[in-house]
Parts: sequence; structure tokens; C-alpha cells
Amino acid sequence: MTEVRPRSPQSVRTGYLPSLDGWRAIAVIGVMMTHDRSWVIFGHSLSTAMGYGGYGVYLFFAISGFLITTRILEEEAICGQFDIRRFYIRRVFRIQPAALAYLAVVSVVMLAGLSRDSWFSWVSALCLFTNFTWHPWSVPTLTGHFWTLAVEEHFYILLSVTLWMVKRYRATALAVLLTGFTLPLAASYGIRHGWYLPANTPRSTQWQLTPLLLASLVAVMLRRKVLLRLVKAMLYPWVAFAGTLGIIVGKLVYAELRYHLTFEPLHHLPDMYPFAATYLLILWIVATVFHPDSWTTRVLELGWMRFIGRISYSLYLWHVLVFYLWTLIFFTPKAPLGHLIQHGGVLSWLEMPAKYAAIFIVATLSYYTIERPLIRMGHRLAPPATPGRPELADLPSSGSQG
Repeated sequence: MTEVRPRSPQSVRTGYLPSLDGWRAIAVIGVMMTHDRSWVIFGHSLSTAMGYGGYGVYLFFAISGFLITTRILEEEAICGQFDIRRFYIRRVFRIQPAALAYLAVVSVVMLAGLSRDSWFSWVSALCLFTNFTWHPWSVPTLTGHFWTLAVEEHFYILLSVTLWMVKRYRATALAVLLTGFTLPLAASYGIRHGWYLPANTPRSTQWQLTPLLLASLVAVMLRRKVLLRLVKAMLYPWVAFAGTLGIIVGKLVYAELRYHLTFEPLHHLPDMYPFAATYLLILWIVATVFHPDSWTTRVLELGWMRFIGRISYSLYLWHVLVFYLWTLIFFTPKAPLGHLIQHGGVLSWLEMPAKYAAIFIVATLSYYTIERPLIRMGHRLAPPATPGRPELADLPSSGSQG
């Protein structure tokens, strides 16, 4: 059931979908948990559960594919055309300044001899091809997470060029692209070696575009009024979550009956990828976006959730470096302050909150001193059709001009 909650008519034309900030918050918290040391509570390790935070990356992909496509289509509807030059200007000012600042700090850490990462890894992060050099057995400590930025930048190029060139039958064009990347992925599992084997190149763009393209295709399909009415009438958040639970339980029961496996939900969840990453995540997003009055969406739009979502990019960038330096200071054999963290003492209980507080402080400073000012500059140089976030509403938009 849903609760009635009035919405301002003007909010429809801002281009801002507040529930997506809530999803970003969930995604980035999951990613940070995955990259953290295992939490131990009352003698029990949470490493297995924390590992599933990696799905946060694919949640980010689904959000990006859906939102970017929606904004492009919105610009066309308001302005009559999609300005690809302005799109790239805004993307560069949105993504690159904070990334460059992070890499600058990492270079200082490397020059100081505090990291053994190679300069080739640093350059690959700078030039956005880390995902083609990323290997499970050789992951750069401080720049390995840049593989997601590379995938998203490659997707922006593919999507923007496709939508700019294809004016009609866009759903068909995106479906062809999606099929073109999905079928080789399915067929590749029979290949023993080489560039086309996901086990050897798991983060390469060709293996990671499925969630992004599917979300983009869904955004295009939802421009059709019949389908949109159907989603609003039937795809409530509780339906999406109940469907997800049913799929997971069904898979586990099948595994138990077919292979006589022990019922271990956390053990079998990895088998849900790529299904979960491609279908279930976008299902959740769509269900909440088009039912803003549901209690689920209200939770996603809580003030603290939206704040974490707002700084999620900086959190994603900087948490790896903070984790690394924190370990150097407190947990290595020669850690200068290692004696302060005593097992079972008061300080050991304060260590985790202090570490995450440090991450949030760094990310907040990054957002307000680097991200936000440069995003505003990008919007001034290339005004979008709608402002997007409320804090950008005072800037000019191309939609208001024409």
C-alpha cells in the first residue's frame, strides 16, 4: 500500500530524482564495507556478508544508466535537441576535478614511498583505462577502484553518440547494443583463455556494460505512455522487493533439491550475478522513482540518506586512500600509533567509528571545495535543460532560455 504525499508540480521539471540519492547512499556504503577489513562482532566475522557490498558498484551503474539517459531525453523534450557538446562539458566538470585531486594526493603518497603501486597503474587511472589493466591477481592498492570510472566514461561516450546519431528506434538500437555485449559474455564462459575470458579481464568494459545499457534501455522504453502507466499501476516497491525475495528463495530451493546443497543463503548469493546486477537492481530503482509516495521511497529520501548520496562520489574516491593510510598508521608491524589500538580496549571500539568519521570528513571537504564548485562551473559553461540538484537551481538552464 502507498501513502498519499503531495508533491510540488515544479519538482517534475527540475530533473532531480531524490530517491536516487538514497540508492547512491546504499551503494557507496556497500562498497566501503567490501573494501574494509572484516568486522568482528561478538567474536563472529562479517566478512561474507560484507563481501556482497560489491553489488553497490552495479547499483551505481544502474543509477547512471537510468539517470543519464533520462536527462538526455528530458533535454530533447524541452529544448528540441540533445547538445552533445554541452553534455561532455558537464560530464568533465562533474567527474574529473575530484578524480584529479585524488590522483594528485596519491602521487604524493607514492613519491613519499608509502605505497608500492606502479606509476603505470597511476597513469592508467588518469587516462581511464584501468579497467583494461585490472586483474584479480594484481590490483593496484590506491587506484584499482578507478576501473568503475573508466567503465562509466566509456558508457557515456557510447550512449551519447548513439542517442545523438539515432533519432528514431532508439529502443531497438539500445537493445541491439545490449544483445551485442550480453551474448559474447554468455558465450565466453566456454573459452579457456584470452582477452575474451571474464575470469582474466573481469573489469573490462565489454563485460561491464550490461547493467548500464539495460538501465538506459528501460529509461527509453518508459517514454512510452502505455508502459509508464503500467509501471505506475503495478510496479510498486513492495512488488519489486517481493519479486526479488521470491527469485532468491526459489534459486536456493532449486539448488538444495537439485544438488542437495546445504541451505546457506550467503554462500549461494554470488550465483545471482549477472541476473541481480542487470535486472533486479534496475527493477528497484524504477519502482521507487515512479512511486514517490511509497514508504520505501520516503526512507530513501530521508535527509541523511540524501546527504550521503550527494557526497557518494567523493566517498567512493577517497575511502580507499583513507583505509590505506589508516592501516599504515595503526595496523602495520611498524605502525607509529599501533599501540593506541589495544585489542578489547576502549580504543579498539572507537577505531571503527573514528575511521568512518575521517572518511566522511574528507569526502565532505572534497564535495564542497572541489566537486560542487566545479559542477556549478560546468553548468554555467554548458547550461542543462533542467538544473538537476536543488543546489543548482539558481543557475541558468537552456530550457528556461528556449
